[in-house]
Amino acid sequence: MKAAIYSRKSKFTGKGESVENQIELCKKYASDNGYNEILIYEDEGFSGGNVNRPEFKSMMKDAKLKKFDAIICYRLDRISRNVSDFSTLIDELKLLGIDFISIREQFDTTSPMGTAMMFISSVFAQLERETIAERIKDNMYELAKTGRWLGGTPPFGFSSEPEYYLDNNSKQKKMMKLSPIEEEINVVKLFFEQYLVLGSLGKLQKYLIKNNINTKRNAAWDIKALQLLLRNPVYVKSSDLVVSYLSTKGATVFGNPNSNGILSYNKKDSKDKYRDISEWILSVSMHEGIIEDTLWLKTQKLLDRNKDLAPRLVSGSSSGLFNSVLYCSKCGGRMIQKQGHKSKKTGDLLRYYVCVNKMNSGGDICKSKNIRVDKLENDVMNALFQETSDKGSLIKAIENYKKSLESEMIDKFDIKNYEKQISQKEIQIKNLLDKISLNPNLYDLFEKRIEELSEEIKSLKFKKFELENINNNFKLATKEINASTSMLLNFKKLWIGADSSMRKLLINSLVDYIQYNPDTKEAKIKLFCAKKKGAI
Repeated sequence: MKAAIYSRKSKFTGKGESVENQIELCKKYASDNGYNEILIYEDEGFSGGNVNRPEFKSMMKDAKLKKFDAIICYRLDRISRNVSDFSTLIDELKLLGIDFISIREQFDTTSPMGTAMMFISSVFAQLERETIAERIKDNMYELAKTGRWLGGTPPFGFSSEPEYYLDNNSKQKKMMKLSPIEEEINVVKLFFEQYLVLGSLGKLQKYLIKNNINTKRNAAWDIKALQLLLRNPVYVKSSDLVVSYLSTKGATVFGNPNSNGILSYNKKDSKDKYRDISEWILSVSMHEGIIEDTLWLKTQKLLDRNKDLAPRLVSGSSSGLFNSVLYCSKCGGRMIQKQGHKSKKTGDLLRYYVCVNKMNSGGDICKSKNIRVDKLENDVMNALFQETSDKGSLIKAIENYKKSLESEMIDKFDIKNYEKQISQKEIQIKNLLDKISLNPNLYDLFEKRIEELSEEIKSLKFKKFELENINNNFKLATKEINASTSMLLNFKKLWIGADSSMRKLLINSLVDYIQYNPDTKEAKIKLFCAKKKGAI
């Protein structure tokens, strides 16, 4: 007889039996019960909330083809924690004449009582899943209303610090609260003050760039990040005025305004999209606010009026050939397209390549000239044709690059060493499982060691995979180079006969980056076959 073994482990928990252990125990059961041929289907990283899992779907497809006589799983909830899905599965298997067996609960569909007990168990599994999810959600909501910090990345200006207290039973407990970082708080105050003085996010951004005021990662502040910071009520000293303003937006604030900041939760859904503000959880926090309520409210009203001040950048099919590879040679900044004025001669709307650093700093960081798209593309293409005209140099550069890739490949001995370690630990697990099969009472004794060995095997497999992946990437890069060699050697011919989409493909396939000097109209080009930065 043939049996299908199905195993699943959710990515949301580090507890429970591993997929490997489930399979081994199911194999032992199958062997002891006359199943001499086994098919294995395993999903790791999927919850039991539904049956939308790749290996499960593959198994059911094979079931319809009558590739096995029974499905064996370690535990009932490995199949599903949804009663409707489970009921549909059992009905479908009955029509196909395929038995279902769960070895942990010792249920099977060969008897009416076994079928009934499985349905009862599946009802409780679903109830458990839904109850736990609802309880976690409710607890998070209630904790959020208390004003404590519930985790995540603290907003700019704060760190997350523990605060200890004694509960009703005189036991020490810990809660987290936001603690101000004085240097960053001063920067936040500057943002609010300067925004009202300058009147726009764009001008504030340029002010920060001019004065070298950067983010924690030492990057320039972008307009969206500034907007989110100025909108965040975590900085405001809560008052009746602030609560009233938020109420007009549809929000409800928990807690009494007392000059502390206001935390906000439940702002985004599972798809990272903002919910309606009426669904947000806003609560007066345990940390002190830093921005006066009147200053914060003036900022909100100005933000409400100035909603669309970002520069109009060109996008879509008209975005030009070099948007992803073009850089300013004077400062190293990206060059992007921006719409200009209409031509007096033709009436056409002109487009220009502009250095981002120049645009954001108002010319303080970079003073390179803007250049018309058609003129820049003409200059760059002439340089590209010149770069690809010397066939001998191209072939030599390509071969040198391929040799450098080959020299960096991982020795196969290192990979085999990992394979040996994995094999040894798998044998140790098998020996332990054999002992458990003879005496199930030993499971609790060996469970921890089996889990430890399983984790070690996973770690070794991941390291082995990393090494193999490095080699595969090198092999893939070599194949891509071979495929692009013909394009490089025949670049000008291909370019002349190509449409706009094909030309973009040629650029993105062959060009690593282009440095262009708008003042001298010189282009420095690095093709992908060049090992070191610089023109070929």
